[in-house]
Amino acid sequence: MSHTAEIPLVPGSESPLELKPLKAADPHVVYHRRAHRLLSLAKDSPLADYFELCRRLVSIQAKLAEEADFGQLLAWGKDEATPLSLLGSEADSYWQGLLQQLLSDLLPQVDESIARVVRLLMQQSPEQLSSWGRSLRQGHVSEVPAHFSLFIWAAMGVYWSHWAPMVIKRMDQRKVAQQSMCPVCGCHPVASVIVDQPRAGLRYLHCSLCESEWHYIRAHCTSCGQDKEMTIWSLDDAQAQVRIESCDECHGYTKMMFVEMSPSMDVVADDLATLMLDSELNVKGFGATTLNPLLMAHEIT
Repeated sequence: MSHTAEIPLVPGSESPLELKPLKAADPHVVYHRRAHRLLSLAKDSPLADYFELCRRLVSIQAKLAEEADFGQLLAWGKDEATPLSLLGSEADSYWQGLLQQLLSDLLPQVDESIARVVRLLMQQSPEQLSSWGRSLRQGHVSEVPAHFSLFIWAAMGVYWSHWAPMVIKRMDQRKVAQQSMCPVCGCHPVASVIVDQPRAGLRYLHCSLCESEWHYIRAHCTSCGQDKEMTIWSLDDAQAQVRIESCDECHGYTKMMFVEMSPSMDVVADDLATLMLDSELNVKGFGATTLNPLLMAHEIT
């Protein structure tokens, strides 16, 4: 489920408090921070081994973000919606090349059970990889072997996050609508982040693929858009750094990461570290409308 609505802002304002509909990420910086956060969170986690695998994977992403060959960006018109969703076969050869580099670097760092998966994935045909990549980007996670999804998404993430900042520079942000899917690449968000700049309390959704962030009004469902029947949940208190906003209309939910309270947080790592919140909401009949690139465990509609 997705929807769009106009973002209330003053076009052309030069105020330092001006709302930015879209925020580009520096993928090299994002991946380095994520790897560091995963290392920190692993210390007290029952998922320490998995966090370590993810840390190694993300560290390789950071390396590729700086060193890899990304080719040329596909031409697109300024009025095209979600321009990076238009990438087709031209992009496939590049992200599949990144996948091979990523797997080659990861192979000597993992145990034999994971190494078997890595070697098997390295043997897949370009046509099969292209098909799986499309399925993942469309949210059809169940169409891809679960043991391959993590690595395929990691390679695509490096490619799409490289081009996103350049695309955002060319987009007319006055025409960007508030929407549940990324305005840059069309993929699902990981979660919401609550920031203190340029104004305290603003909410942005963070893209699971290209790492871009886009503004989304708080107290509105990020899936269906309604603003009447919303509930906030947390494990400890109302001032928790990670909370969940659920919708009684569509029964979806998204996490909110209060990075204004804890600047070291990373939306992907901290979502992974708070799966107990997801379990609580699942028991109550709610389902996530988001996607974590390090844990692609459910189908999204």
